[in-house]
Amino acid sequence: MAKVIFCQRFVYSYFGIMSISALLKREGHQAGLVMEADIKKAVLKIIHADPEVVMFSTLTATGDFEWSLEVAKGLKQKNKNILVVFGNLHPTLFPEETMRQEAVDVICRGEGEFPMLELCNRLERGVSYFDIPGLWVKSPEGIVRNPLGALIEDLDVLPFPDRDLYQQYGYFDNLDSIDVIAGRGCIFSCSYCMNPALKEIFRDKGRFVRKFSPSYIISELEEVNNKFKPRSFTFVDELFTVNKGWLREFSEMYKARINLPFVCNITADTIDEESISWLAKAGVSRVCMGVETGNEGVRNKLLNKHLSNAQIEEAAARLHEHNIKFLTSNIIGLPGETVKGAFETIEFNQKIKTDFVYFSVFQPYPKLPLTKKMQEEGVLEPIQPADFNTTFFKDSVLKQRNINQLVNLHKFFFLVFRFPWIKPIVKLLIHLPPNRFFEQIFILSYGWLALSCFRRHPLQLLAMGRGNTKIFYGDKGVAGSA
Repeated sequence: MAKVIFCQRFVYSYFGIMSISALLKREGHQAGLVMEADIKKAVLKIIHADPEVVMFSTLTATGDFEWSLEVAKGLKQKNKNILVVFGNLHPTLFPEETMRQEAVDVICRGEGEFPMLELCNRLERGVSYFDIPGLWVKSPEGIVRNPLGALIEDLDVLPFPDRDLYQQYGYFDNLDSIDVIAGRGCIFSCSYCMNPALKEIFRDKGRFVRKFSPSYIISELEEVNNKFKPRSFTFVDELFTVNKGWLREFSEMYKARINLPFVCNITADTIDEESISWLAKAGVSRVCMGVETGNEGVRNKLLNKHLSNAQIEEAAARLHEHNIKFLTSNIIGLPGETVKGAFETIEFNQKIKTDFVYFSVFQPYPKLPLTKKMQEEGVLEPIQPADFNTTFFKDSVLKQRNINQLVNLHKFFFLVFRFPWIKPIVKLLIHLPPNRFFEQIFILSYGWLALSCFRRHPLQLLAMGRGNTKIFYGDKGVAGSA
């Protein structure tokens, strides 16, 4: 039996960690969690638990990778025999950089359930683990770069996520809605999302887009409902409406056996009258869909969305007809964007009568198709993960002339959307230098969104957001990654 501790900085339930933990426990291993932002405290808690393996789910932005490294260094100083494993997006996309770190022994690229299980099985038997697919390992002869393992074709072979791992912190006690994931992957290749990079990495490794069966998901929801008594569920899949046959079967089963309000992500071009009707009958309370920009040309040519304003307007009208509230995601500060174009995004949301608006500042993270395009065109210098000292909540690393105005407009996005009469005032204010007062305006706006839409305390949502790869890369991350 191997003893594993997962360590994370943010107050958020990672599906990759819960899935790996569930599989390890099912196969007879021990798994625990240290969720602690203070580096010294995290190190002491892990040492006290005395594990053989410590696994970090490492992201690229907001210093998460650097924080994980500091904890790993502290662990090695106290016990050099602890095996440190880094997984999730950062080592998947930047394996060489990750393996250069002295405190990192192993990285897991891609889905982590079966590579981590095999690692623990071999540790239990006391045999070599240098040749496990999906893992890069430091050996006495150097770094062993094993090829990626196959994607898990049948997700139903996995046990239900180990939510008890987080419940030791009382994580689910005060949540109005509990997150669920019904599948992995996305059919689209938006230029501001990391999915195109992941699709290239996993080429010939199996189907990228997969779903748990409706019966699997319904059984999982019944278990969660019995344990935690939530008022609703939130499906965090990048795209919930990817398969109409699956959607119809799920909706019928959900209404009959669960019958709680739920939230899911859609796109305007994957939802029709029939699909919306199924969701409405099943009890959907809110859907989320991407607008990104009100400029159709920018959305399609720059962002590779292939989605017209007319399609979004039609989807919005259908949602209103079925009394389904919807949230739109929007981006400010796109490369080459004008202030007029940014205001068009706000005005388009007003036109379709969006119930809730989600708004972010564009960040050109490495490996994204849009970032590569900007670099090829010479409008962006080569950029590394360490170059980011901001998030989409605050600032931009772009150097275009009007970027401060766009960043300022981001802070007033909600107010202009909700109170159009202040638009002339905001047009003047955004010419001022970015300042803390504007940031406070944003915090209050986001707080309203947290309370009215997400039904969560603003501080908790901000903490969750900083650890959510959907914010950084437009996706929930590599599902199943450590």
